[in-house]
Amino acid sequence: MNSDEVWFSHREKIFQVKDGTVEWTDETKIWNWDHCTISLVKSPKKKLRVVVRSNANRNQTSFKVNRPMTLRYMLGFDIEKVSAPKCERPSPDSLKGSEKSSQSWTGPGDRWVFQLDDDYWIWEYREPASDEIPDDGSDIACTNVYKIHQKIMENLSALRQGGADQVFDLQPKSLSDRMVIDHLESPSSGMKDRIIPVIYQPAVDGLKNYLREVHCAQKDIDGAVSEVEVTLVFNNEELRKHRILDIPYREMRRWMYNRDSDVESFKIRIDRNNMQNNRFIFKNIHSIIDGKNNDLNEDSIHGDPDGIGCAISYYLIDYCHPVVFVNTSNHAMAEHDANQKLWKWEYVPGLMDSPVILAGKTRKEIDEDFNHGQE
Repeated sequence: MNSDEVWFSHREKIFQVKDGTVEWTDETKIWNWDHCTISLVKSPKKKLRVVVRSNANRNQTSFKVNRPMTLRYMLGFDIEKVSAPKCERPSPDSLKGSEKSSQSWTGPGDRWVFQLDDDYWIWEYREPASDEIPDDGSDIACTNVYKIHQKIMENLSALRQGGADQVFDLQPKSLSDRMVIDHLESPSSGMKDRIIPVIYQPAVDGLKNYLREVHCAQKDIDGAVSEVEVTLVFNNEELRKHRILDIPYREMRRWMYNRDSDVESFKIRIDRNNMQNNRFIFKNIHSIIDGKNNDLNEDSIHGDPDGIGCAISYYLIDYCHPVVFVNTSNHAMAEHDANQKLWKWEYVPGLMDSPVILAGKTRKEIDEDFNHGQE
């Protein structure tokens, strides 16, 4: 494991995908994730949100892309309580098959750990004691766990005083995170001043409904204000709640639009002189209706028919990269995450090892491509 990465564990109800819908059971389990990095951001509820990232390498073999790629995962949750870091040794109960054993640390060695609220833990294995590392607990100050704990406490204190930020403070703690930072900040990448969103989609939904292309057609209204038409091309649109209509709906898309792919468009408006004016316009595809942020099981959500728009809640690294959450099965989106219990795929368009293609076509041009049979 990279020296700047940690383990992350969370207790969660087990879910199952039944007839296309995600159903949560009453049974809980603690899941452990390695190679994680931690960043912090202020949530719209004025709480501290912990953002956990991990990644896995895969090989992309679609007809448009045939190269190694990285699947980046993200889980974000709000916290209020933080325990002190401590050394935890494997519990003797873990050898007895007791009820307590399922909630106890089972080894294979000691670990440094602290708990967030009731269901989250950040930890790393403790190095064995030696002449250089005494067995008195004094080595904790050198650990990543201790540094992260200090950072969380500092941000909680700042939050209570009205501080903290809505920009994800991504740090180069892993090779994957360094690649993202270099890509978004480097002038040579062509991304530094372009307005390009970062997209989050529940990983369980992405198995069939995954994102393939991101198109950003930007126009400058004046020296300070820019508007971007963003068009997302998904592999499919698999219905969940109305699963019986999935096949007829797919046939209708082929007949009407000459495609199986689902294509969705929205706009981003950025005011560089006053970031409070920054907005998303999810016309007819906003996942929020009457204050309810609809989740993955919904597949007929079409909020904001008037295109009024909404304030942007999060950014990655800087104000040029607003964060979009794909929340429902019909790819309705929002500025907020409606599936906080589910890990997301993180799509950073244009990144060398990204599974999605970045281009600059308008929605009209994309529709014309499909009408002419050019996917």
